[in-house]
Amino acid sequence: MPQEDKSLGQKLIEAGLIEKDVLESAELESKRTKTPIYKVLVKSKAVPAEEMMGFLSEELGIEVKNIEQCIIDPEIVKLIDKDFAVNKRVVPLYKTENTLAVAIDDPLNMASVDELRFKLNCTIKPFLVKEEDLSEVLNNCYASKDGQTVAATAKDKDFDKPSIVNTVNLIIGQAIKERASDIHIEPKEKTLEMRFRIDGVLHIRSAPPRYLHEAVISRIKILSNLDIAEKRIPQDGGFKITAGDKTIDVRVSIIPTLYGENVVMRLLDRSATPLNLGEIGFSEEKLSVYKELIASSFGIILVTGPTGSGKTTTLYASLNTVRSEAKNIITIEDPVEYHLDFAQQIQVNTKVNLTFAQGLRSVLRHDPDIIMVGEIRDFETAQIAIQSALTGHLVFSTLHTNDAPSAITRLLDMGIESFLVASCIKGVLAQRLARTLCPECKEETTVKEGELCQNLGLSYEAGQDKDVKIYKAKGCKRCMHTGFKGRLGIFELMQMTPKLNMLTLSKASADEIRKAAYEGGMAALRQDGLSKILQGLTTVEEVLRIA
Repeated sequence: MPQEDKSLGQKLIEAGLIEKDVLESAELESKRTKTPIYKVLVKSKAVPAEEMMGFLSEELGIEVKNIEQCIIDPEIVKLIDKDFAVNKRVVPLYKTENTLAVAIDDPLNMASVDELRFKLNCTIKPFLVKEEDLSEVLNNCYASKDGQTVAATAKDKDFDKPSIVNTVNLIIGQAIKERASDIHIEPKEKTLEMRFRIDGVLHIRSAPPRYLHEAVISRIKILSNLDIAEKRIPQDGGFKITAGDKTIDVRVSIIPTLYGENVVMRLLDRSATPLNLGEIGFSEEKLSVYKELIASSFGIILVTGPTGSGKTTTLYASLNTVRSEAKNIITIEDPVEYHLDFAQQIQVNTKVNLTFAQGLRSVLRHDPDIIMVGEIRDFETAQIAIQSALTGHLVFSTLHTNDAPSAITRLLDMGIESFLVASCIKGVLAQRLARTLCPECKEETTVKEGELCQNLGLSYEAGQDKDVKIYKAKGCKRCMHTGFKGRLGIFELMQMTPKLNMLTLSKASADEIRKAAYEGGMAALRQDGLSKILQGLTTVEEVLRIA
């Protein structure tokens, strides 16, 4: 028996995983079958597979990975030919710069890793995975055209399963590659339609055949830990996947429709969330004013806009700006979209009566300095948020209103006393997300300044008839032929002033508050959009679409 097996066996005894007599029996079986001793121990169930993997990972310094949660790019698979992958039992996962990550199921067989390193002339980073999981991935990635499996340990698997697994993986992988935020799979009477939401706009994509619909939905349900037999009621779930070196949270919602179940998968890339206020589209002037507002030691800062307008991202970036070791930050969210290392985050759970209001009550007993409430939806939550601000806490939250002035009247309509609103609200930020022009293919054109303002519904002076340079969307390979790549914020910032406070106290209408805010220097959403158009960042059509 090789010396390393003896050493490994002794270490397993020292770790308390096996007894001496078990090791002796395993050594005999290892010699007889020429099988590594750790595999003998797992096969005989002397040591559970998960415990053995954890031991080997720590002992040999190889990280364990759940390969079922990995989306493997077909282009990456081509880096290792089928014969090598199957015979050496190694699967490529992703590549970053000059490092190729691979999955292996035998941590003692590093010769294959060394051979691959020499063969591809790059650094190889191995990850340890379960033997049966690696077999399934080998089948999915290297199955022959007739559907036959390639891994010996997977002979009894359903030959159709790899094709469904591959189909779902390819859908999600393609969506990630195209920077999609949502995947819509929609059954029609005779066809299946699929759309990706990219930069806020839905685009039709090639869908799987209609006959695969139920199998695809079942696979998604399995990944999301949902009931595959239940097709009559809506279900919500989620799962995590690894795409390259990124971890993606997938939020799944399934609803029954006339022709079958409709699924929407929201893709949340934690690494893609900008936590710097300077990166989300603020002008220098607005950024300076907003930073002054959020530097307050108490009060309420509201961010408003429709669903999908980037409110949560702005709040996260705001928290990141004001955080310090001396401040205790607690958030209450539904759902928790991204994990913040510097804050304590609470997930709303209505099934156990953990609502925004109930969570907020509990948070106040945990000595917070700054509180973020995901959304003010009702009188109770609004009332507790107001009380929190009055007792010396800085509160961030969102409201669903179309502009900043309407946030004041929304709180009054909820039943909050006008004097409380006037004394607590520091400022309101309304926002939208506009698609950013692709810098590689945008086309320059000129237009009269007055005509541009007129198209946006903005007032202009008689002398504004000079030509100004703007850009239009064209489309190229880099932007998937959309003409746009990425999004930026369009903002309307209303800082509360003595005049606005007086109007709030008198329960003035949103129109009256809006007029006073404009007179005080607030720039409307479209005014900020105009600024972005003149900077060559977006288009007239895009600003009109969102604002």
